[in-house]
Amino acid sequence: MFQSFFKIALRNLIRQRAYALINIFGLAIGIACSILIVLFVIHESSYDSFHEKAGQIRQVWITGKFAAAEFQAATTASPTGPVFLEEIPEVINFTRVDRWDNVLTRYGDRTFLEDHFYWADSGFFEIFSFPLIKGDPSRVLAEPRSMVISESTARKYFGDEDPVGKTIEVFSDSTSYNITGVFRDIPDNSSLYFDMVVDFQSHHRANNTQWTSNNIQTYLLTEEDVMEEDFQEKINTITVKYVGPEIQRFIGITLEDWEAVGNFYQIRTQPMLDVHLNNDITSNLRPAGNKKYLYIFSSIALFIILIACINFMNLSTARSAGRAREVGLRKVVGSGKGSLVWQFLAESFLMVVVAMVVALLILELVLPVFNREVQLSLVLDYFGDWYVIPGLLLFVVVIGLLAGSYPAFYLGSFKPVAVLSGKIEQGARSGFLRRILVIIQFSISIFIILGTLVINKQLGYMINKDLGFNKEQMLVIQRFGEIGRRRVETFKQEIAKIPGVISSASSTMVPGHTNNYNGFMMEGRPSDQTFLLEVNWIDHDFPETYGLEITSGRFHSHDYATDSFAIVVNEMTIQNFTVEEPFETRFVEPGNTQEERDYLQIIGVMKDFHNESLHSVIRPHMMRIRDPEWGWIPYLSIRVEPENMSRTIRQIENVWKEFTNDQPFQYFFMDDDFEQHYEQEARTRIIFTIFSILAIFVACLGLLGLTAFTTEQRTREIGIRKAMGASANIIVRLISKEIVILICLATLVAWPFAYFLTRNWLNDFAYRIDLGIMPFLLSFVFALVISLVTISVQAITAALKNPADSLRYE
Repeated sequence: MFQSFFKIALRNLIRQRAYALINIFGLAIGIACSILIVLFVIHESSYDSFHEKAGQIRQVWITGKFAAAEFQAATTASPTGPVFLEEIPEVINFTRVDRWDNVLTRYGDRTFLEDHFYWADSGFFEIFSFPLIKGDPSRVLAEPRSMVISESTARKYFGDEDPVGKTIEVFSDSTSYNITGVFRDIPDNSSLYFDMVVDFQSHHRANNTQWTSNNIQTYLLTEEDVMEEDFQEKINTITVKYVGPEIQRFIGITLEDWEAVGNFYQIRTQPMLDVHLNNDITSNLRPAGNKKYLYIFSSIALFIILIACINFMNLSTARSAGRAREVGLRKVVGSGKGSLVWQFLAESFLMVVVAMVVALLILELVLPVFNREVQLSLVLDYFGDWYVIPGLLLFVVVIGLLAGSYPAFYLGSFKPVAVLSGKIEQGARSGFLRRILVIIQFSISIFIILGTLVINKQLGYMINKDLGFNKEQMLVIQRFGEIGRRRVETFKQEIAKIPGVISSASSTMVPGHTNNYNGFMMEGRPSDQTFLLEVNWIDHDFPETYGLEITSGRFHSHDYATDSFAIVVNEMTIQNFTVEEPFETRFVEPGNTQEERDYLQIIGVMKDFHNESLHSVIRPHMMRIRDPEWGWIPYLSIRVEPENMSRTIRQIENVWKEFTNDQPFQYFFMDDDFEQHYEQEARTRIIFTIFSILAIFVACLGLLGLTAFTTEQRTREIGIRKAMGASANIIVRLISKEIVILICLATLVAWPFAYFLTRNWLNDFAYRIDLGIMPFLLSFVFALVISLVTISVQAITAALKNPADSLRYE
């Protein structure tokens, strides 16, 4: 029976090939877009769920409030893991993790810089089930100076040789680490992404017992079905036991008194399965994804396939009059409604199967281009991933039913007497439902166009906004500490001789790379008030190099010996902490005793500048002069002339190699680096732009077919109007009028939803555009113009047709 249904369906499709091709092509584009977005959503969803014990793994994080500043971050103190294991019975194992970038390594006469270098405790490969090719998970990090490397790293260093037992020298002091294992390359959608792991016992913070110094991440393996409230209560007890005494020692009051005035400090945990998409908690390992984007892209996939299915339903029901006589005759000779429904469903499924094949061919062509544009590595692995084939079959079934059910039941419901007596209305004249479907189609299209315009406008705003400092032609050398603390000024003097170098400055942080927050007290205020500030240790040339502006007071100067304990703060510090007399104010840096406290005098207030991306608000910021004896100097910022930049960089590199004995020269440009903070938005812009074009294209494809059929059905009417003196312009307006009305209605439907969702998206940014009316008007104009262009060919052709031919049509 089914074989005969599909044979008849195939004959009908061949007979209606023009409309079949429109339907198939529209469905194919819709299916290809949907599969592409589904691949993207799967990729962006975390690999973390594939860990064997994923449900028992927890990430430890901290949250707190100092004065008016609240924070939450996935950083912890070094003793957290060991103490939790010892004092909380539900904790089975733990691992601390610290990520370092730009780590210098050597093997033989070759040197490398590694960006994904992890320190981890011996339980790391027992807690996380990253597959080891060589080595025992319980032993690979058990010994001091142990190292485990990825499969690709092993090939990079050793080719086809067995790396186990070999040594790699790490850091400038050439400490040797023994390779004890090799793991498979980490998928790029994992929350933990690394190429090298060394034992945490060799870390300089391994035996640090301070609880208020949070620099690393801690993961716990717990028993199953842990009672959340009871578990958190035990953590709270540990916080009071260990953090409380440190707060009392540093600021002179008890934890209870400190919290009584509105401050708080808590250690919490979150399930590992929530880590990848929880961007509310900052992490120094890898930026979290944003589940909001997954919802957005999933909705787009649904919308585009819905547009394609609406095309199918519209064209099928529009041609109902053409197939009404066929239905009537088949019912007269004994066909029941059920068999006719199955027949029309068979046609739908056949079209969807052909569309699926076309869609997969389209995907094979566009997937490499899409991956290149959005910097991903999406793969449609038909047999490697168990869900691909069942997923494609499910696509066929769902789309076949969604697109084909209504036309099948609609056509199958015709009464033979009414059909054969000519009482069935022409399809284009009984199209209330089709008008509703067209409105839905273009509402979706207008919504996607509007979203694309808003994303483009916000991204342009972020890239071009004045950040409060000059980021252009700013070259930043990383790993600058390799120069040696006593040779910083000598290096700066040498590069100052290079034509093209304007100025240079050393610092512990640069915009976009914050790394130091400290709590302070303020002289004259109660000791239970604490204030959290970013702290940047700089040299005297930093303000000039970055073009920072002073609003009152002065920057640090060589002329004042007391400037070693002087600070310059930003306007946000004055505003947030209600500092009324800045130059009579001293911040107090806590110490173990009263005598160990440092008193820091404000000597200047500088104009606010963005030290982070526009996702974050400007925070209270402090600049201190770097002690020449202090060795940690990660950055040197160099302002260069735009002319002959390549030659200038080569000359700077030569000086670097001379000072560091040929170590690799690593740098970035500040403007490029800042743009990388908006990669997710840039990727979203590309995806929205691509799919807004395709959504409009699919909608217009259906509109083209529908208009062609409508003008065909109205051929005699158009001929009579022309014979009565109607001009071509009147005929074109007649055909276009209904489309214009439908686009206007679609706009009224789309705008409220688009306003709500775009405002919600913009709320993720601390600094954002004013939405305004212009994106809404442009979305309407784009949709209207594209629709009119689509139908214009059919309308003009019909308007210019000889009325005599039109009157002979029927």
